[in-house]
Amino acid sequence: MIIDDSGIDPAALFGDFRSALWFPRYRAGVCGAWRVRAMQQIAVRGYWGTTCLVNGTVVLTGPSREDAKVWMSLTPMEVESQEIGIAAARGHTVILGLGMGWAAANIALNPAVEHVTVVERDLDIVALVGALGIFAQLPDRARGKIELVVADALTWRPDTRVDSLQADIWLKVTEPQKWDDVRRMCDNIQPSALYFWGQEMELWRLACRAVGGLPESLTPDMLADAVKSSAVPLIIPDWPDYAARITAGAPWWTPRQADWWRASDV
Repeated sequence: MIIDDSGIDPAALFGDFRSALWFPRYRAGVCGAWRVRAMQQIAVRGYWGTTCLVNGTVVLTGPSREDAKVWMSLTPMEVESQEIGIAAARGHTVILGLGMGWAAANIALNPAVEHVTVVERDLDIVALVGALGIFAQLPDRARGKIELVVADALTWRPDTRVDSLQADIWLKVTEPQKWDDVRRMCDNIQPSALYFWGQEMELWRLACRAVGGLPESLTPDMLADAVKSSAVPLIIPDWPDYAARITAGAPWWTPRQADWWRASDV
């Protein structure tokens, strides 16, 4: 394992983007096939389609079927795509996928959360986040909520009630098998509520399937139908512009291929 002691403050790299969430300091580090480092960026797209000027970002790269890929980054897109789940977390919250640890840290800081179970199967990720001291930067009360379990997110089952489930185990925002994965997790865990990374773009997929093409916009009624058809207890914010935000973000975060939304779960 290689760790660089020079610190990186992600919030200082955000430029004109603002978030109320907490961000730990990172150090460049490598463990196995996983690497955390700072990367230069100037202009990036937020999750809801807005362009943001930034000074760089912190990224986590790791193995994929091809070369090393960026699995997570502290960009406006990543932050905005996690805010709903973090705000809605409560009671016993289970997080599937440790990633860079910042989402789990923010959920532990949520006063409505009593206990946080983080499920991660990759020991190198566990070792890297531990060596970087992400959770050590938290106040004692928040740090004491976190329990780390080494297991596969798709097969793990809890022995206590789960009030909210947060899932982020995928490389891409949309993946053909994502709904299948989500339903499998829900069958195993039986959460009272669920938020998963990229769920808005996957709801857009369901809406496309319902109308047989790309709609000009996602109406609240179309959104409600997509949520119902998902057959899982999704966390949906009470924002009046939630459907409009999905419409604005969809062109940027869904595949460019024609009829991509037809891809079936596997």
